[in-house]
Amino acid sequence: MTSRFKIECDLPTTRDDHEEKPSHSVPSFCILFLLGFYMLLGFITGVIQNDMPSAIHEKDIPKDDWKTFSEETAVKYLYRILGDQARVSGTVYHFVKTRDLKWLLEEVTANSNLPVHIDWQYVSGNYWLEFDPPYVNSYDNVSNIIAVLEGESGVKEGSIGTSILVNCHYDSVPFAIGASDNGIFCSAMVEILGKLSRRKEKFKQNIIFLFNGAEENVLMGSHGFLKHPWASNISAVINLDSAGMNGRPSVFQVTNPNILNPYSKTPRPTAQAVGQFLFQSGIIPSDTDFRIWRDFGNITGLDIAFTESGHVYHTRYDKPQLIQAGVIQHAGDMLMTLVGGLADQAHEHEQDRSSSVYYDYLSLFLVSYSERVSQIIDGMVGALGLLSVVYYMWLFGLRWSVFRDLLCSLAGRLICIVAGVLTVVLLTLATILLDMGVARYMQLRYLSYKWLVVPLYWLPYFTCYILVSFLYDGRCNNKVNRSIKSLQAMAATRLLLSVLLLVLVALPSLSKVRYVITVIVLMTSASSFITMTMVRRFRLTGVQHLLLQVFLSVPLSLFLLSLSLRLSPFLSSILGRSGTNYPDVMMAGVSAALAIVFGFGVSGIELLFSKSYMSRVLCSLLCVWVVLSLVPISQYGGEVTQRHYWFHTKITTYNSSLAPVDVNSGVVVMKLDPYTVQSALTAIREGPFYSDSEQTNETFIKGIKIIDEECNDLVNCNLPSIRPRFDKFMRNSLFLTMEPPREFNRSLSLVNKYCDGTECHMSFIMHGAAHNAITLYPYFSITAWSWSPEVKPTTTFKNKPLYVIYHASNTYVEYFAPLEFNITMEVPAARQRESFVEISHHSHRIYNPQDFTENYIKLLNSMPEHFNTASFLSFRDNYVF
Repeated sequence: MTSRFKIECDLPTTRDDHEEKPSHSVPSFCILFLLGFYMLLGFITGVIQNDMPSAIHEKDIPKDDWKTFSEETAVKYLYRILGDQARVSGTVYHFVKTRDLKWLLEEVTANSNLPVHIDWQYVSGNYWLEFDPPYVNSYDNVSNIIAVLEGESGVKEGSIGTSILVNCHYDSVPFAIGASDNGIFCSAMVEILGKLSRRKEKFKQNIIFLFNGAEENVLMGSHGFLKHPWASNISAVINLDSAGMNGRPSVFQVTNPNILNPYSKTPRPTAQAVGQFLFQSGIIPSDTDFRIWRDFGNITGLDIAFTESGHVYHTRYDKPQLIQAGVIQHAGDMLMTLVGGLADQAHEHEQDRSSSVYYDYLSLFLVSYSERVSQIIDGMVGALGLLSVVYYMWLFGLRWSVFRDLLCSLAGRLICIVAGVLTVVLLTLATILLDMGVARYMQLRYLSYKWLVVPLYWLPYFTCYILVSFLYDGRCNNKVNRSIKSLQAMAATRLLLSVLLLVLVALPSLSKVRYVITVIVLMTSASSFITMTMVRRFRLTGVQHLLLQVFLSVPLSLFLLSLSLRLSPFLSSILGRSGTNYPDVMMAGVSAALAIVFGFGVSGIELLFSKSYMSRVLCSLLCVWVVLSLVPISQYGGEVTQRHYWFHTKITTYNSSLAPVDVNSGVVVMKLDPYTVQSALTAIREGPFYSDSEQTNETFIKGIKIIDEECNDLVNCNLPSIRPRFDKFMRNSLFLTMEPPREFNRSLSLVNKYCDGTECHMSFIMHGAAHNAITLYPYFSITAWSWSPEVKPTTTFKNKPLYVIYHASNTYVEYFAPLEFNITMEVPAARQRESFVEISHHSHRIYNPQDFTENYIKLLNSMPEHFNTASFLSFRDNYVF
């Protein structure tokens, strides 16, 4: 048997081995069943990922059981934490729910076996926030509710032993009750604190449960907590947040790989390092308190968040009624295991701050290793991939002709990929052109139906890929049968990926995405040894080869589909609030990249099918795409809303004598997606409150304008700026001229101004609402100011530095204390009689619907149901000092 097998390997060109026979190919129409199978596999992957545990009732838990989490109890806490309104920092209701939260913690720990210390922290401060763009973040009276479950490390007055920090935020954005962001985790923390306090033996470390009251107000609460004495000796942080609802919360940032070991022991661990790569690249326009722990507290740990159903994030549909059964149970079980496991570990004085690679397989188990180890693993897997290519050549002849045909097939694989990508690009451009021309509202259709990315992007990619593959078929060694051609194409793909992987090993910064290629090469190489041996030794028919290849591809396909099902829907939701004119370009790019990655796992399998009638089969697939691409499908519906930011505003410009020289009032509608402005404009023109011709008492909108050219000449387009991150949405926004909002107390006054040589000092006092922004546009260089961070510009305007300070009073009081600040400038003596600086004061009431004017309420109520409008009362006052 051995000698015969050797002879067959040495004589690869015998007619019996290579010549095409009917049994070597699979009927072309069967490729539809193959595509259907992988779609079914995608559905099964989603079911596996979203499978949740049954909720546990409190009555089923013994009184002395401190290890079992109850969703039923957590839900009760959830409703008490949320109340029935948005908990916006600085509002009365936020203060009321802060007080209620403290009472709740005292209630659940009243009969604890372990000491529990509870504090309501008020704190003020300021710091430089490295957003894009960066700015000074200044805060007064941040409220944090802190509970410490005392461990063996101990809590003493003014000091604390080593501790684990668990953080959530109980505040919410305006006009959203915040059930998932971040009520779920806060309620889970209350339940965990209550249960763990029943334990009789102390944990080795203290556990700090931080309920911070100003995360949505630009990460102020977490920064304020760092001033608390209890923040002095934290060994690790578990940061909890949300950018979606339901599903399994996922780890997406890691700064201490040691914590991944206890996390891997939690029920159904979910983590993908590629998420950290995307998050830190700036593609995702959000941030969490994890930035504060990392950059200001020097605290390492895990960042965990819900990411599924991102369309409800920061909308009116983020409410507890939409939380699926078992979601809180799973989150609680995960946290109970993780927090307890970490607290019972001895503190390591030197924390491991090395970068790590981590990923889960269908949330069944977690794989993690250091970046240094990843280079070794990736190098070995790359070598294994090359070895599988050598094995292919050994089976079919170690000679130049075989290698030449392999390189020819490799070129074919690349041509197929390029052709598939070009198809997606051309179809996306066609969609955008149609959107700009005869057919409106063609983009973002995947917002309401996430599965549309498959027929809109994946289907065209693979249809063209397969078509080009068959057109290219025969260019390389046309004498071999379809099974060998398929093996040749698969070997060529492994050669490509193995070489790419070995090159990427030299780029440590890409380790958090490189592992995807490592998994593909590892699993395709392992299965290839089986496939090549079976095909060569037993001379399988085309159908047998197909079934074997499909069976062996299932584990890898599940992994890649799992990755796609997490990234694609999450990114599609982000595009609904990105402000870009062409979000489909990004969606097409992401979808094409995921399709390419998935295609690597099944590359070459299409060559098992017969050429006969293949063109007709592929044309039928293209017909499906044409139908779906032209069917009018609404982007918004049900729980998927169109996001709107509206500012009812008054803008006043004063001269150097403080006399008003220009006053405008009306409503600013920011552009958050390609259709925000157009949708609002259509609704307003079709409503009763505006007319192009005759003005009546009912038509209180006096004019409509698109903001454009003003942005070139005026700072922030002369519009109210709530935060620098939103300033990019100002251009092409809509301005409706109408009555101003109701006045509230605000002012910016120059208290003192004097010069000492060329050094000039200016002192100001600002009164305003709870939320304010100050923009400084100096004529001379600012050398010092009263804020803690060193003087740094936020951005430039007309080639001059522009400085932004965001200031907020985060806990309601009847009278918000004024902000007093100083700036020092370097001014030549000859110019000290001139004006020094332009200052704009932006004062906002971000959640005060009771103060809306009657006409503004009418306007809001006349808008379509699918609008999700966050509405602010804003005044902008421009001064020259």
